[in-house]
Amino acid sequence: MTAFITRILDTGSRFKELLVKAGWEVTGVSLVEFMPLSFRQIPASDWIFFTSQNAVRFFFENVENQKLAVPKCKWAALGEATESVLAKYIGKVDFTGTGDPATTATAFRQHAGTHAGEVVLFPAARHSRQSLQQQIEPDFKCIRLEIYDNGAVSDPPFSGADVLVFTSPMNAEAYFSKHSLQEHQRLIAIGRTTAEALGQLGLTDVRVAAGPSEQALAEAVLHLKD
Repeated sequence: MTAFITRILDTGSRFKELLVKAGWEVTGVSLVEFMPLSFRQIPASDWIFFTSQNAVRFFFENVENQKLAVPKCKWAALGEATESVLAKYIGKVDFTGTGDPATTATAFRQHAGTHAGEVVLFPAARHSRQSLQQQIEPDFKCIRLEIYDNGAVSDPPFSGADVLVFTSPMNAEAYFSKHSLQEHQRLIAIGRTTAEALGQLGLTDVRVAAGPSEQALAEAVLHLKD
């Protein structure tokens, strides 16, 4: 069996490790290109909330390049993968969500408690869907700081793999802008937002991973026959 994932798989990738151990062949290619956007000020805020690992990296790379002071605030991450990267820069992360925007929004409101109304800064991609920001805006003042640009590659490669795993709406849109789903192929989405993007493309037979981690994605592949 073969699997294709829209992510460059680092050495030690848990996704690749679990599938290869089960006898699968795995290929990983990102269908999205990234470019940093320079910023010279960090808006005052009570929280800085990161919704992706890329956002963390681009934010702190700019902080270093521009020699900006790291603000005194509380730090939040959408899920465990983003938290692990953020912790390398700031140490303790004050809030970590589930990886899903809807459940993370609920958990963040509960965590903030009587501090609802605080200012939350979202360093994000220019084309971010702002799913989490939109869900907490009634209770918090949200500021969006564009720190990198993201766009679909112009010529996404075709994959004949048995399972196609999509890690973002833009990756899904990029792939199916050029290719069609083959009769033998199954689809997995990293979360509901990506599944909805596939649905808008007319692809509704999609399994959503239990979480955004590489382990959860691998388990979704392995349990497709369940």
